[in-house]
Amino acid sequence: MPRASNHGDCPPALRERRKPAPALPPPTHSGNLLVRLAPAHTGLFRFLLEAYDHVAYFTVLENKTALLRVIFSPHREREAREALKQIAQSLPMSVEEWP
Repeated sequence: MPRASNHGDCPPALRERRKPAPALPPPTHSGNLLVRLAPAHTGLFRFLLEAYDHVAYFTVLENKTALLRVIFSPHREREAREALKQIAQSLPMSVEEWP
């Protein structure tokens, strides 16, 4: 009796492989946003941002005021903005457009 093809029943080596998505053109620039938060929250912000599959990274522009420059691929801008929106639910912070 033939079994129905259910990918959950097959070991990973026997599953059909998906074709990779076509490569996107290389970006000519990075996306940037400014984030302002309390200096004491910078470490937690880093931890939370890294939890979003490294969609973005940041650099500190001003230590005393915790002004951060968040950098991301323009191809992943939607995901980066969504990650920041979710993080803002856990940390008091503001997100501003890059000048």
